[in-house]
Amino acid sequence: MRPSTVATPAGDARFVCHMAVMAPGDRENSIEAIARCLESGAERVEIDIHSLAGGDYAVTHDRRLEHSTTAAGPIGSATPDDIRACRLNDDAGARPPLLSEVAALAARHDSELQLDLKDWRPLPPERVRALLEAVAPVRERVIVSSGQDWNLLRIHRADPSLALGFDPGHYIDHASEGTPFFLPRTMGAYGYRDDHPTAIGRTEEPAVYLRERFEALALQAPMAREQFLSYRLVLQMLGDGFDVAAFLRERGVDANAWTVDCGKASAAAVEQLVRAGIARITTNTLEGWRAAFA
Repeated sequence: MRPSTVATPAGDARFVCHMAVMAPGDRENSIEAIARCLESGAERVEIDIHSLAGGDYAVTHDRRLEHSTTAAGPIGSATPDDIRACRLNDDAGARPPLLSEVAALAARHDSELQLDLKDWRPLPPERVRALLEAVAPVRERVIVSSGQDWNLLRIHRADPSLALGFDPGHYIDHASEGTPFFLPRTMGAYGYRDDHPTAIGRTEEPAVYLRERFEALALQAPMAREQFLSYRLVLQMLGDGFDVAAFLRERGVDANAWTVDCGKASAAAVEQLVRAGIARITTNTLEGWRAAFA
């Protein structure tokens, strides 16, 4: 059993290290945290990536350099040399890694890498090529995830064999309040944030509506081998009688629930996700869950 798999009363929970964090204190998306996850034998390590000008990708959740580094401007306008030259605001000895550096490190281990793509704008061909070149050393153990189905389509056209995952959260999400920039913007008639015309009025049972929505969403990213879903969305849908993991499994697609952190989500929620057949659970607190279920 992998050290990132935790036995629960409901069955084994396969955890994914979110932003390469295993426990509080780990620096998100840092080369040190990534190395720790790889060396521990974690089954999958999730990191955030954003394309750069002139090749390669930066490993960062940010879309602007000044949010966490000494440089300024949009990440997408920076070059690899700009990333090498900048330093983190809270650590003058560190900088964001480049994806090519992470791939070279990961090639010495057998963990999977989940690359959560942060580019919103359509990727031009040269940036798709840069992604494929950067992951070449580990491409058989990589899955690229994104909520931007238009970019998944561009990557799939360039390399149909690369594993891809789709997050439909821009199209349907749970009822919790969002940020001023959240999508979808409308609270639909069935109690979900959903801008789709079928959510304007309630004409059928929620489970029927949800199945129809996910049938349509499956057509938006038919190349996806995995879907990445807010765990709150999964639990709300289970309460409405729709088992999204079973629906996806029937179509040969895995379901991943994010981000389930010890101290915020309950052990009962983890068990409910495992019973529902969620294939993987993304967390910032792997060590916390190990202790909780010990």
